[in-house]
Amino acid sequence: MERNFYTDALILSSRIYGENNRILTLVTPDKGIIEAVLYGGRKSKLRSLASPFHTGTIWLYNDETRHSIKITDFDVIKFRPTLHENLYKTMAASFCAELLIKTQGGNEDSQYTLLWELINGFLDGLELTDEKGAQLGLLRFIWRYLSLQGVQPDIETCCVCDSDFLRTDTIGNKEKNVLSYSAYYDESKQGFLCNDCSSGIAASSFRFPLSEEACSYLKSINELSPREVRQSLLHSESVHQMHDLLIFLSEKCAGSRLQTLESGKGIL
Repeated sequence: MERNFYTDALILSSRIYGENNRILTLVTPDKGIIEAVLYGGRKSKLRSLASPFHTGTIWLYNDETRHSIKITDFDVIKFRPTLHENLYKTMAASFCAELLIKTQGGNEDSQYTLLWELINGFLDGLELTDEKGAQLGLLRFIWRYLSLQGVQPDIETCCVCDSDFLRTDTIGNKEKNVLSYSAYYDESKQGFLCNDCSSGIAASSFRFPLSEEACSYLKSINELSPREVRQSLLHSESVHQMHDLLIFLSEKCAGSRLQTLESGKGIL
């Protein structure tokens, strides 16, 4: 890594380091997730600019002697103020930031650009939408992130009998995918089961039922444009089912309990 360099960066988190300094965790489109030290007290202008969920251009100094990276300047392009003003949005953004940090974004160079686009797109969407839209935005982010990490379960076929959850029907003059039955996620098999295959599985296997509507929505996230998916209307039961499953899969992907869930009980 060069001694002085700059890059685009999104600040994921900030924690205390020494008396007046902080360590920032950044996600970048070319270097993935890195940590850098920000020196200066509370009155520092740079410290006020370098806050979580801000995106911009950052200038860094690689101190080879101390084996650390120092932040020398930060030009903010996006502040996203509502992420600090609305409690749900704050917790949703913090949850996703913690998920990225725990998984290190996958640690593959080929994923850095996709990771950058995904997290910035999610935070931009949070900034612009209302709280109800933010709740669905969080679910879409998690499902896409699982795909990016290569751990998204197959939503189209039963992992035991390989039967299709979806069939194609002709409605009017258009073909439309229609679920033939609901699905259940089973932890022991790490996949979705059809009704027949799930009937003999013990409840202790942490089955997560998904309605036809919920399954179709998750499938549409993979196939349709973000704009088209946002136009989908969902019943509250489907949203709750997806929420429980995707939060579970997030922690499974992270390999540990996410602290944001503890502090955000009753909110997320």
